[in-house]
Amino acid sequence: MSPERARWRQRAANLDGEEVFAVDYRVCLRCGLGWVEQPYTGPRFQRCGLAAAGLAALRAECSGLSWHTLGGRFRDSMAFWAAVGAGVPGGYRQRATW
Repeated sequence: MSPERARWRQRAANLDGEEVFAVDYRVCLRCGLGWVEQPYTGPRFQRCGLAAAGLAALRAECSGLSWHTLGGRFRDSMAFWAAVGAGVPGGYRQRATW
């Protein structure tokens, strides 16, 4: 379960007891939509592909969904979302939940 969002889950990766990647997500199989919010990669592991791999694993586990985010994005994260959203149905565009 997500520690910050009710009815959301969290996908996380740990290395030697340290959380190196985490993202909150919610899916609706009935409507074919998935949302991710607030991806985090530990400072020592940024730009190593962990976030891309974690999001890819989540998409593989919940295949066939159109993926989105909830809110606005910081200017410095636009390149990240463009890179991880390339070829992804929905492209992680902003969309409110139901």
